[in-house]
Amino acid sequence: MLRLTGVGRAFGRRPIFSGLDLEVPAGARLLLSGGNGSGKTTLLRCLAGTLALSAGRALVAGWPAGSRAARLLTGVALAPEQGLYGRLSGHDNLMLVARMRLPAREAAGAVTRLEEEFDIADYARVPAYRCSAGMRARVSIARALLGDPPVVLLDEPGRSLDAGARELLWAALARRPETTCVLASHLAEDRERCHRTLAMPVRG
Repeated sequence: MLRLTGVGRAFGRRPIFSGLDLEVPAGARLLLSGGNGSGKTTLLRCLAGTLALSAGRALVAGWPAGSRAARLLTGVALAPEQGLYGRLSGHDNLMLVARMRLPAREAAGAVTRLEEEFDIADYARVPAYRCSAGMRARVSIARALLGDPPVVLLDEPGRSLDAGARELLWAALARRPETTCVLASHLAEDRERCHRTLAMPVRG
């Protein structure tokens, strides 16, 4: 589902990572591990298409990362506590993406199901800026799963979630066994739930 060949990214003359070769099959859970500055978030951004690679090639289901086709196949929650439109409610943030990803007749039902799945229905009508970081993270992760995309990219999804919310996240992924998930995390419990770990070294 994901294929990386000779992938690298640098900022100016400073390389963040280089020479990454990787294949991630459908349904796999890949954990990105490493200290601050190792490039976990940068790699996720490259896969999501919000940052261009400096070298190599990344494919999402055969499509170049960042292309329209690849974006349509990818659900993303990067900085999940911050990635919402603050003046919109959680529900409206979800509906905004649902209308772009799904046929109009399916959008409202898909949003309702995810609100129930992540137990956010009671506060989904509140403007996002008034919600806690944990509540915003739940909405962001639910938004990434809208339309059941075959690839989901999550950056530290459990950072602001309590234990119960983390269980909701992993239960949601378990209900989607064909979904390929790449997540950056420092949590040992996330490592245990993933099929594979990619350790990204911090460069001096």
